[in-house]
Amino acid sequence: TRDLSLLLSGVKELVSDGGLLAVKGTGGFHLMCDAFNEEGVHKLRAVKQRDGKPFAVMFRSADEAREYVEISAIEEKVLTSWRRPIVLLKKKRTFTGGIADGLSTLGIMLPYMPFHHLLFQYLETPAVVLTSGNFSDEPILISDEKVTALFSGHIDGVVSYNREIYNRIDDSVVTVVNRKPMVIRRARGYAPSPIKTSLNVEGILGTGAELTGSFCMGKGNQVIMSQYIGDLKNLETLEFYTEAYNRFCRLFRFCPEMVVSDPHPDYLSSRFADRLVEENPGIRHIRVQHHHAHIASVMLDRGLEGDVLGFSFDGTGLGSDGHIWGAEIIRADYLDFERLFHFEYVPLPGGDKAIKEPWRMGLSYLYHCYGKALFDLQVPLVRAFKRDKAEQIILLVDKQLNTPRTSGAGRLFDAVAAIIGLNYCSTYQAEAPMLLESVIDPSEKGFYDFEVGNGQISFVLMIRQIVNDLEGGASPGVISSRFHNTIMELVFRLSMQIRADLGLSRIVLGGGTFQNKYLSEIIQNRLVKEHFEVYLPGEIPVNDQGIAAGQLAVGAHRRMLM
Repeated sequence: TRDLSLLLSGVKELVSDGGLLAVKGTGGFHLMCDAFNEEGVHKLRAVKQRDGKPFAVMFRSADEAREYVEISAIEEKVLTSWRRPIVLLKKKRTFTGGIADGLSTLGIMLPYMPFHHLLFQYLETPAVVLTSGNFSDEPILISDEKVTALFSGHIDGVVSYNREIYNRIDDSVVTVVNRKPMVIRRARGYAPSPIKTSLNVEGILGTGAELTGSFCMGKGNQVIMSQYIGDLKNLETLEFYTEAYNRFCRLFRFCPEMVVSDPHPDYLSSRFADRLVEENPGIRHIRVQHHHAHIASVMLDRGLEGDVLGFSFDGTGLGSDGHIWGAEIIRADYLDFERLFHFEYVPLPGGDKAIKEPWRMGLSYLYHCYGKALFDLQVPLVRAFKRDKAEQIILLVDKQLNTPRTSGAGRLFDAVAAIIGLNYCSTYQAEAPMLLESVIDPSEKGFYDFEVGNGQISFVLMIRQIVNDLEGGASPGVISSRFHNTIMELVFRLSMQIRADLGLSRIVLGGGTFQNKYLSEIIQNRLVKEHFEVYLPGEIPVNDQGIAAGQLAVGAHRRMLM
């Protein structure tokens, strides 16, 4: 007891002085500092090599957190549940610089280990930053040796214990949409708890996509999702993926009979499936289109069968026509889908580079709408870059060099955020859409115009009206609200039209765009008033982590016909 008291006193002194510590958790090490010490927060960000991505904050209690964030009864129930996830909550006031700059929400969690509770008995601060102990885009560290080797000289101490971590796992993240919890990152506390289904999913493996990677395996009538693994873009994360897969096979005595993967040939998850089939020729292998899998995952989560009208909005997914899809309105069941409408294709200058640099997408949309007359526009994006740099992008578009075509909703959000000057270069995934959501003025109910024809939705009118608003002095908050309301109005009009034409009244919202709480709530509320049944997932993430579960569900139905 005396040794523990000395340890906690030492931790208190280091934290109070702005120090950084590595603290061993249940699924890996966390890096910790005083959440109210701006110097410590910036030091932590430098050590993590993480420029802007928001940090989660652990408060001593929900009551103390209430001074800084709004907590509804439902949110408090999730926050204080035994799972103890990070819950995304609306800020009441500005928080410490460097934690969640520019965002209207803050990720909050409460103590969930005995050490956390003991620690807060000593700490004077009501909250600490508690973030995954790793470098950006790499798996959370689980061994004392690696933490010491990698962070030595950058942190002020390591707090560990004498049990090895067998299964690395991050903290889960949950948001509440229209009074219902929606898991955004399924990890500690949720995985690998099975999801029950009426389907026979025995022996089916869904390998997932690339971003927010995860796999999913079937045992009898149970869907078993892996923990969040991360973006499958490097060797370290692929090794984590493989390690987790092998462990799940042992734990659940799983032997794959069918593997289901994304059709994108360069995804490491797809290559994992290819290798598995090569090594085991008796395994059946099918591929399921990315956006179909998004809708199927929500159907699985909500126990739906038969035809639905799916709005599958995200950033990127390989389409059946070879283009990059991302805003697909589809008639779907588990077996197949029919693409009814999609956002107009727009050039993606620089390919994946445009995803990290939204200014490229903003210029692409302005050039699409105005041609070279865009240089006469009085908007933040045009003023922010020298003409010769912008003309290099236009040259790529004109010559169709490294400029695939995309219908992605995420890229439209990127473009609008760049045009109004909110974000030109993203330091983390979906930064531009998150900043765009954060400036919404909820009192603004207007929306912009758009055109629908030949199965395509054009936003030329909207972009021109946004430019007019900017030149007329409208605030980013008003423009963001009108933009979000435009997407809502589009979903509403198409839902009404398609119900009249095809009789579909069950609406499924899938894809990472629907992590946007404002957009999901206004769409759901508007459609429910018109007697639609509107479904968002609860347990299965709406983003790409849910892709594997959708693949598994499609595989189960197709197998019945084989």
